[in-house]
Amino acid sequence: MPLIVCKDFPPPHFTTTKQFGNMKDPSIRNDFLISKNINPQNLVLARQTHSAAVLPVLAKDGGKILDGCDGFITDDKNLMLGIFTADCMPVLFASKDGRVKAASHAGWRGLADGILVNTVDAFFHQYGIPYNGIEVYIAPHIRKCCYEVSEDFERIFNTKLIDKKLDLSAIAEKKLKARGIENIHISGLCVCCNKDLFFSHRRDNKCSDRLLTVI
Repeated sequence: MPLIVCKDFPPPHFTTTKQFGNMKDPSIRNDFLISKNINPQNLVLARQTHSAAVLPVLAKDGGKILDGCDGFITDDKNLMLGIFTADCMPVLFASKDGRVKAASHAGWRGLADGILVNTVDAFFHQYGIPYNGIEVYIAPHIRKCCYEVSEDFERIFNTKLIDKKLDLSAIAEKKLKARGIENIHISGLCVCCNKDLFFSHRRDNKCSDRLLTVI
């Protein structure tokens, strides 16, 4: 199985599948990156604590795993930004002029606390990119078909659950559109449904293996 990409989202990007192994393991990750002619020292990662913090990253951050953020943004063409997931949404952002890119880890907590809004705001406030000049891709994640939650989530997201199922990407799309984002691409692949393709924290009883999504 090849890497998962969205043909409608122009910037170079990908999501790994199970066949490439646990991307949280540094040796497995570095071997994979090198096999794809990617220098691991150009990739920036985060510890990911389900926060809503988004940090600007510079060349000096290449090869690092950063604390204190679940999202990052850069205008350095040599840097790549990576997000680990096993159910949560990896969300990629790029300015239409190709100058700025960003990546965010959006589980339900980060989504509720505003990480996606914080990311697109950074395009505008830090780089002067208008909201309608940003494209977004929500990569494979646990979709509504498999994401059963408690009734508390109706209050958290001001939404009505159907059969106790939460649609993370629909909520994300609504938040982004309210900010003026017009170009939003959503993967139809559910990591929980597709056992042969993806790791899933919920399906696999809190597994520690992770996929990697990179822009």
